[in-house]
Amino acid sequence: MFRSQRSREGWVVRGTAWSGLTLGVVLGLVPLAFSGVSWWTVLAFFGTMALFYIGSANVANSVGDAVGYRWGQSELRKRWQAFVRAREAG
Repeated sequence: MFRSQRSREGWVVRGTAWSGLTLGVVLGLVPLAFSGVSWWTVLAFFGTMALFYIGSANVANSVGDAVGYRWGQSELRKRWQAFVRAREAG
């Protein structure tokens, strides 16, 4: 039960972080795709990547942790109740 709880918590945090990083890569490639490669588009790409790296880490550690914790706790509660029912049934 606890392994399942931890797995769900981690899944939400990692999913949030990777979603933010993927969005950063896509948005960082937009200037390169439309304007070609120049010094400002390369700078914009790395600036966008840095911004989204820090942003996605912070969102994953705050929002992702809270959502993942609640989801993990609800799964633990459901599995515990099923375990108690099975134990009482014999």
